[in-house]
Parts: sequence; structure tokens; C-alpha cells
Amino acid sequence: MVRRCVIAALAWLFLGATIPPVAAASAEDLETMGRMALLLGRAVGCGLDTRRAVAAISAWLDQTFPPGSAEQTRYLQGFGADVERHARQQQNGESPDSCAEVADALKAVNW
Repeated sequence: MVRRCVIAALAWLFLGATIPPVAAASAEDLETMGRMALLLGRAVGCGLDTRRAVAAISAWLDQTFPPGSAEQTRYLQGFGADVERHARQQQNGESPDSCAEVADALKAVNW
């Protein structure tokens, strides 16, 4: 039993030393990503042209989370899932916003 604990502890130390930790995003970064995912997802759900928004969001993500980093991979996956969820909600009529309101909101942002 003691030997298993020692082996487990050594494995834990080895993994901790070889896998770089993912830095946590700031609360402000997470809030910004949430707002962008909501607007982008609803715009996609409405079939709106999102090219400018996607370019600006991609640039922000690259600036905030270094490209190819574990941090970017982690947060980009969650961001993509949120965009898909908001798009699906918009398409299914589960959003409180009409597509006209989403279009106005998308146009109001200085991308």
C-alpha cells in the first residue's frame, strides 16, 4: 500500500513538472468572451454577415491568449461551444432578442 502511494506521488510530481499550467483568464477577459460569444452566436443564428466581427474577435483572442498556447486552446474551446449554443438558441426561438435587434447590436459595435 505504501509503495502504491509513493508511486502515485512520484507520478503526480512528474506530471505536474511536465505539463505546463494553464493561466487563468481574468474576470474581465471571461466577461468579454461571454459577451462576444453571445452576440456572435445570435448573429450566426440569424444568418447575419459576421466576417468583421470574427476578424476582430480572432485578433482579440490572439492578443489576449498567445496563439498555440494551452491557455488559448482551453478558452477557445469554451468560446466556440458558447457561440454554438447561442446560435442554436437564436434559431430555435429561445433567445429574448429578435434578429432585427441582433443586427442592430452587431452594427453598433466598432469592429
